[in-house]
Amino acid sequence: MIKWLQNWSKHMGDIILVKEQKFSSRSEIGKLFGGNHQYGITVSSKANAILLFKNERELYSDYFYPKGSDDYCLYTGIGRSGHQDNPNNKNYYLNMAVLMHKINNRSLLVFEKRKSNHCFVGEYELTEMHQNIQPDDSGRSRRVFVFRLKKISDTINILIT
Repeated sequence: MIKWLQNWSKHMGDIILVKEQKFSSRSEIGKLFGGNHQYGITVSSKANAILLFKNERELYSDYFYPKGSDDYCLYTGIGRSGHQDNPNNKNYYLNMAVLMHKINNRSLLVFEKRKSNHCFVGEYELTEMHQNIQPDDSGRSRRVFVFRLKKISDTINILIT
């Protein structure tokens, strides 16, 4: 039985995520929340949430700070080529979803790849955004979003439709 089933609340359609909760794959998380489970940022099609996946083997590094803590996270926007702030970039809308998450009343849920599992880290909120220059897949310089996220909860009870 899939592990997340153990955490269903008494109200059908609600799910409780808790810090360190393990999922075997992004696909498992995708089945639960909907959205594109292959992207580092995805808008859930089944919940009022945006999922962010942290993976140390990416082109650019996202990290928690202070060291040894997960209170804050610097998370680089999605898009491996071209300027992330260009509306013609196919992933532009995903970066905008993170920027607009409070206005659109969407939770930011962070998951981290750890060995063979993806673990729920917590619910976060965007506190600020800046842009940086980083190389793309081809080594060309481009503008990227860097989101500063603050943890607001280790657990979340979220409605799945």
